[in-house]
Amino acid sequence: MPIIWCMLIIILFKIKNIYVYFKIIFIILFLFSLPIFIELFKYPLTNGSSKFIAGDDISAVIVLTAGSYKDINDKWYPSSTSIQRTILANNIAKELNLPLIILGGSKSIALPAESLLVSKVIDNDNLLLETQSKNTYQSVKNLDKVLLKLNLNKKHNYLVITSDIHNLRTALVFKSQGYRIKIFDYTSFNKNGFSTFIPNAKSFILLNNYLYEYFGIIKYIFLGYIKTSI
Repeated sequence: MPIIWCMLIIILFKIKNIYVYFKIIFIILFLFSLPIFIELFKYPLTNGSSKFIAGDDISAVIVLTAGSYKDINDKWYPSSTSIQRTILANNIAKELNLPLIILGGSKSIALPAESLLVSKVIDNDNLLLETQSKNTYQSVKNLDKVLLKLNLNKKHNYLVITSDIHNLRTALVFKSQGYRIKIFDYTSFNKNGFSTFIPNAKSFILLNNYLYEYFGIIKYIFLGYIKTSI
């Protein structure tokens, strides 16, 4: 949208060298349409902490929820992203024989907690839920109380699973609260080929999502949720 507004301003105000400006705008739009450029733009968001590898000393697997929705019958369901994250986390927790902790409340007291909703799609007897938080920061703040039930604390190591573009913000919040974590490595899921050099309209949607995440990190820094000195 900022690019479109720039083009409109150029046309309305009849700015000189309009041809040059339009060439620059075209080049920017072309770059933004390339999946390879979007992947490079996304890369910093997928890091933030060391990646989990087999054999790492982990005390529990932690997963963050990602919203819910209501159907026409006023019944609530976890989002597809929450389901995907939780199933992945559940499989790893069972494989490693570790507790699974699901973090996520709701935006309103009247709504069901996201962690409770998504817990219904898995089968796990070693499961703990955090149901009060409204965002990532609150989820991490409330984690202390959950860990007490497992006789665990911040000195232990944890595997945290969220979406790949949410890794950086999540890792920074955990580290700001003094936690030692590993993040899940989604690299094996990403397959890049020649198609990444072909313009794709989907790139603009992804770009918006990544920009939203970058702005989210900036917001967390200003609110003090992320400590820049870590």
